[in-house]
Amino acid sequence: MKKGFTLIELLGVIVILAIIALVTTPLILNTIQTSREKAFIDTGYSLISAAKQYQVKKAGQNEDLNLTIDYDKKQNVDAITVTGDLPDGGTFIIDENGKIELKLWNEKGKVCITKSKDEKKITVAKEDDKKITKEKCTLVEEIDE
Repeated sequence: MKKGFTLIELLGVIVILAIIALVTTPLILNTIQTSREKAFIDTGYSLISAAKQYQVKKAGQNEDLNLTIDYDKKQNVDAITVTGDLPDGGTFIIDENGKIELKLWNEKGKVCITKSKDEKKITVAKEDDKKITKEKCTLVEEIDE
């Protein structure tokens, strides 16, 4: 009597493993994307905190409190310092009253985060169930040169 598996048994196991892989792969990829989005939102909050510290420093020196950072044109990117992945594109604006508006892009996660001056929370930009692009992830205001 021979011991072992028949060809049908082996094919059955392979089919079951393939079905499990097909079901779990999208779930895992979705979890990874969600983690990237949340990490970039945390970066946005770090930028907000650093910008507020920037304003406190400038207020003590009686200097202009407005700050606009354009990550696409690499303007004023060294004005505030944060740890973590910096945005690859977009705009960050804080006015003299501490109101913050941002639209920032992360290339690694293909994530655009936004916050208007009236909102308290940062959200991930969605556009009609389509992927938002780096070109659409910017504020219309231009930096005075």
